[in-house]
Amino acid sequence: MFGRHGTPSPPSGLKLSEELIGRTAILALDGEFDLYTAPEVGRVLDLILRRAPRRLVVDLSQVCFLNSAGLEVLLACHRRAGAQTDLRIVATTRSTWRPLQIVRLHEILVIHSSRAAAVAAPVSGEQRAWSP
Repeated sequence: MFGRHGTPSPPSGLKLSEELIGRTAILALDGEFDLYTAPEVGRVLDLILRRAPRRLVVDLSQVCFLNSAGLEVLLACHRRAGAQTDLRIVATTRSTWRPLQIVRLHEILVIHSSRAAAVAAPVSGEQRAWSP
């Protein structure tokens, strides 16, 4: 966890990539979304929200592990987004869908089964887009 001379090294278990389509920002995560990587994801989401996109899609389709630290980041992002930014989550695997379901975040967050569906879906505050 620490690099040369005792300085913290960046989280190695997660890759982040950002894309902008019109006023929709997409943040794709690839790897483990856990205690060690959650702070960096939180910082990136804060930066994206400061730009005030109309929609923010957090794509977890390549996430192989999601724990409570990652879930807390998603919930905090939902709170910060408010009415200004329409937050959508893409959860395509059991490793992402199941933790969301266990803590009942699927009742709070709008979850989609694909990135394309999350980008194209109409804006609706109470819409629940997908459940297995």
